[in-house]
Amino acid sequence: LLAGAGQRVPTGRLVDVLWEGDPPRSATANLHTYVWELRRGLPDRSGRPRIERDGEGYRLLLDPGELDAWSFDELTATGRRELAEGRTARAARTLAAALDLWRGAPYEDVPAAAPLEVARLLELRRLVQEDLLDARLHLGEHREVLDDLRVLTTAEPLRELPWAQLMLALYRSGRRAEALCAYQQVYRVLDAELGIAPGTAIRELHHRILADDHTLGASTPALLDR
Repeated sequence: LLAGAGQRVPTGRLVDVLWEGDPPRSATANLHTYVWELRRGLPDRSGRPRIERDGEGYRLLLDPGELDAWSFDELTATGRRELAEGRTARAARTLAAALDLWRGAPYEDVPAAAPLEVARLLELRRLVQEDLLDARLHLGEHREVLDDLRVLTTAEPLRELPWAQLMLALYRSGRRAEALCAYQQVYRVLDAELGIAPGTAIRELHHRILADDHTLGASTPALLDR
């Protein structure tokens, strides 16, 4: 109900999740009892039940700001808009605030309840992490982001943007040899796991580092298209 807050969740869907596709004959009656108990325990600020019947399903009603996922979406949209408008320092603060809402994996105690929403949130979190690192690189925090980038490239070794960000951060930190080494790492990973070479943008960055292109020391736009 939280994953679909504000929308009707069909009774059949709730039954499938609760009994993992093998419901007892009394499943529907049991579900109605469970919802009745939830209504009693989840009043809104005025004391009214939050869960309402909607045809052959139920709807959970929330006020703005009550669901972290909604707040995360709103902060993400604002931060990415600020980044696109060139308000980099403000964007970095907004995107960091979005990531600060996270505590573990989404819906980790009920993994069967909302797999598509879980996948959406996890992918958006990855994009926000990359956007925040882009912003911090723009702000000259190349040394400060190195540890975060090493963690990210270890956790998501097939995503090219964090590798490119790591290469740039290392180069700007005066660690050109390590930047070139990072390229060799991503090359080997992509070849071993997917049988492909790195994309054009990261190869171009590699050539510029090889050529000791000093313009890489200046603030640059996003390194790779998504």
